[in-house]
Amino acid sequence: MPESDPADAQLSTRRVHVSGHAVDVRGTFAPGRQPILLVHGIGMSGEYFLPFADVLSQTHDVYAVDLPGYGRTPKPPRALTMTELGEVLAEVTLALGLKAAVVVGHSMGAQIVTSSIAGHRGLFAGYILIGPTVDPTARSLPAQAVRLFRDSLAEPPSSNAVIFRNYLRMGPLRYLRTARYMVTHRTEESIRHCTIPGLVMGGGRDPIASEAWLYELARTAPDAQVLEVPGGPHAVQLNRPRELAAACAPFLESVTGQQPDPHTLGPRS
Repeated sequence: MPESDPADAQLSTRRVHVSGHAVDVRGTFAPGRQPILLVHGIGMSGEYFLPFADVLSQTHDVYAVDLPGYGRTPKPPRALTMTELGEVLAEVTLALGLKAAVVVGHSMGAQIVTSSIAGHRGLFAGYILIGPTVDPTARSLPAQAVRLFRDSLAEPPSSNAVIFRNYLRMGPLRYLRTARYMVTHRTEESIRHCTIPGLVMGGGRDPIASEAWLYELARTAPDAQVLEVPGGPHAVQLNRPRELAAACAPFLESVTGQQPDPHTLGPRS
């Protein structure tokens, strides 16, 4: 029996093994619904997708992954590149038996997602990139550190607590090695090969992914549009999950053909 996740009674956790790697998956495991796969960024885990997953799980089959070395999954001998993480993501999707899933990547997760889609045509039905990295105007570790610090000032304390707890789990050396892979990976190159429908999103107060960068990615992609969550910081899926879900709803409907309940996905009054 899957272990129950205390953060959300609708989600359970299973460990999947692919190509020598362990991946923890929090999911609804409801194959009768359209699947959505949530992919975290650097230092993070599926934990910071839980508020968003909770909203989406009312209408979709939702899965939030903890990639190798993130969250409580076993750490591989070395940090993995964006391409390697993209391969793991594809293998997890196949292992779960997900058909025509919409894959959602936040921050560095957007790089993993575009790499996975580019290398595995036909595996996914659509993609959503939230606060994608790395903006070419800040393509260095110091520049990213400055933007991350600015975002920490915009995030609520509860969000920062989740973020810093996950950073500590990963450890500074593995974080730094992964960050080097992150800044050298070109999302604008991998997204050229993402021929399925896409949505490029960001918070209106996100200092990490600028508005200009979102539009540059969307223009480069074969089939993508841009959408902004007004006033949202970088981690909009953590602190504004209902607003984000409501913003994503038309795209999800267009890709999956499934009509969400607007009362379920709309922002709280």
